[in-house]
Amino acid sequence: MGTETICGIDFEQFVIDMEAFHGARAPGIVVGGLMLEEALKTVGETPDLAVVVETFNCLPDAVQMLTPCTIGNGGLRVYDWGKFALTAYNRVSLKGVRTCIREEAVIQSPVINQWFNPTGPRSGLPEFEPLAREFIRARSDLFSVDDVRINLMVDDGGKKKTGLCPVCGESYLLRCGSPCSACRGKGYYSVEIP
Repeated sequence: MGTETICGIDFEQFVIDMEAFHGARAPGIVVGGLMLEEALKTVGETPDLAVVVETFNCLPDAVQMLTPCTIGNGGLRVYDWGKFALTAYNRVSLKGVRTCIREEAVIQSPVINQWFNPTGPRSGLPEFEPLAREFIRARSDLFSVDDVRINLMVDDGGKKKTGLCPVCGESYLLRCGSPCSACRGKGYYSVEIP
């Protein structure tokens, strides 16, 4: 791909970083990087940067790979809405930019359309290299970009109040009710007794 870049990173290095972070080549991370690049043109790189993504698929990894925003440090929020969209914003001003895929742009490219709107088995999806080239060629034309203001309920920063569960004694978020979710039978696991 030559001198193409994503978020200032040479494409070849971007792919190496992607494979190291994500574990594989992922077209969604290429799209996510391009979306983030588009949003950062307006928001800028700031210590107050935060990002919201609207799917668990690939976008969170693109953000964590390319910015200091992570799920663990609270700079990245993930909403499982199944939308390939992200919002980058300033935590202080709560102003930002939301980018999402423009369906009109998707259907103009058979390769991109085949990836976003597959009609057959996953084995029929385009190969990584031609698809990534097409994403880079389309670049900002692929996205809708809107200035937004973040609602305070989304950016509920600050320390979360925790306490000890009266049943298991583990620390948990008190807003979840008492006892903790696992002790109320809503855990994702069950302890096996030998």
